[in-house]
Amino acid sequence: MGHRHGQARGQATLFPLMLDELVSQDALVRVVDAWVQALDLKELGFAKAQAQRLGAPPYDPGDLLGLYIWGYLSAIRSSRALERECRHNVECMWLLGRLAPDHKTIAEFRRQNTAALVASCAAFVQFARASRLIRGSTVAIDGSKVQAVASRKAVVGQRELAAQAQRNAQEIAAYLRLLDSQDSDDEQGRQGPGGATGTSDEVRGALERLKTQGRAIANQAQQLMRSGANAIVNGEPEARPMRSLNSQPGYNLQTAVETQSHLIVAHEVVCEVNDQRQLQPMAEAASRALQQPCTVVADAGYANGEQIAALQAQGITSYVAPNRAVNNQGDGSLYERSAFTYEAASDSFTCPAGNALRRKQLSRKDKTVIYAAQPGDCARCARKPECTTARQRFVTRHLYEEALEANASRLAAKPWMMALRRQTVEHPFASIKHLILGNARLLMRHTSGARAEFALAVMAYNLKRVFNMKGAPWMHQALRG
Repeated sequence: MGHRHGQARGQATLFPLMLDELVSQDALVRVVDAWVQALDLKELGFAKAQAQRLGAPPYDPGDLLGLYIWGYLSAIRSSRALERECRHNVECMWLLGRLAPDHKTIAEFRRQNTAALVASCAAFVQFARASRLIRGSTVAIDGSKVQAVASRKAVVGQRELAAQAQRNAQEIAAYLRLLDSQDSDDEQGRQGPGGATGTSDEVRGALERLKTQGRAIANQAQQLMRSGANAIVNGEPEARPMRSLNSQPGYNLQTAVETQSHLIVAHEVVCEVNDQRQLQPMAEAASRALQQPCTVVADAGYANGEQIAALQAQGITSYVAPNRAVNNQGDGSLYERSAFTYEAASDSFTCPAGNALRRKQLSRKDKTVIYAAQPGDCARCARKPECTTARQRFVTRHLYEEALEANASRLAAKPWMMALRRQTVEHPFASIKHLILGNARLLMRHTSGARAEFALAVMAYNLKRVFNMKGAPWMHQALRG
């Protein structure tokens, strides 16, 4: 018995298939098209949402938006790759009606519409709320680092900038000497730095380029000094070397994920290397998205007493893992800070022996107040060997100690909140980084480019999440409604 054989490639058919018949009714691409059709692109701020009367007609931004959402769902982010898919992929042909925009048009759409892409992502969250897919008010906050376009070779610190400035000054001095010798001897073609030769005009041109380069190096040094960072990234100064990326330049993606639906209700791209100052902005963004004060859960990287207190004043409850130093002197055998009683009326501590520790100084950097016992009290105290090995005992108290203690009490009452955080935030990050971004670095430079890419990635994740939860028929009906 022979093998199965298909139709001959040159065989004609009387009734050719319609393009619509080649895409199944429950295909995800149909949901992408329905979602884009439900958006008010002009209100969201997309460029060219209203075509001009004169000139060549532009591509509909809805077509390009759908192309990008479909591409990110398929782990295809490159504009050149999307251009190829427009000519070869049946789903892509169906989505755009066989349009095939060139890669420059595709890339320019993503570059020009950062704010509109973020607004579209927020619009899907409101669609999920209106459809009662998001019913809870508890969100888990977490961050993850993603590599920027720039490579590690672009990272320069103060030492590298100083060396570049020195080489630049030496080359400028050498060209100046060459120019002086040419002017004095009235000769052409003398040898310059590195064996270079040239006329006086060529030397002056090279000298101007070196001076421009020197000014750029000086500007970088000033920018590095103003930012307080240890290094700057050439070509992408907003990116920061991230330790978790083996010191590669990257960005910090922050997400707030609702714990019941596991949908990302708020996200942001920041340049900071840690999460220490991200609790309050992310909690406030999540509360605005949910249109009510929410309950937030975060790990120890977000432990910020000032922000916990600010959220508490807004009615936003937080469960943040503690990140506080313990007394490890004396192999942990000395009195812990909890052994000292704080007296709010006198702003002092009382030690286990009954002696007072008075306020000594304020550390604004650490946001702590240092209290000290009298040396004479410690010298006469029989419990000193159990308290300190120093001349006197010091105890620190955070400026927002009440907020930190309240947070610790809430967490002690509900220790399972940390497990809820882990099972909520890990899956979205795994999907975005491994399935959507494909474990690759970003394709667009600067914070605006990173925001555009992450908005598309988050929108693709949320849409796929709802599609898996409810199915294509439900989504078509909900979007039409």
